[in-house]
Amino acid sequence: MRFVGFPSANELGDGRKAVTTAGTRVPLSASAVPCCWIIITALSGNTGTVVVGSSTVVASLATRRGMPLDASDSVNLSVTDLNAIYLDSAVNGEGVTFVYGK
Repeated sequence: MRFVGFPSANELGDGRKAVTTAGTRVPLSASAVPCCWIIITALSGNTGTVVVGSSTVVASLATRRGMPLDASDSVNLSVTDLNAIYLDSAVNGEGVTFVYGK
């Protein structure tokens, strides 16, 4: 599979991550997972906003930092490791699915 504008990948990986407690940022992966790109999609059942960014990501509207995603929105990123990406959500238990190239 080849995505226009993405580096070539030898393998694909995928996953799902939820933010248990809204307002508490969590890493997409607890351990190092090398990759060259990732596509992150907010779960279609989300009722609030999930924010994707670095370790300083914040979902709160008043102090928001990162890329906000509403239900089914996606963001494509070129990154070298999944554990560099963090999530926060406005609603407990909401999250994302993702696919990445490695």
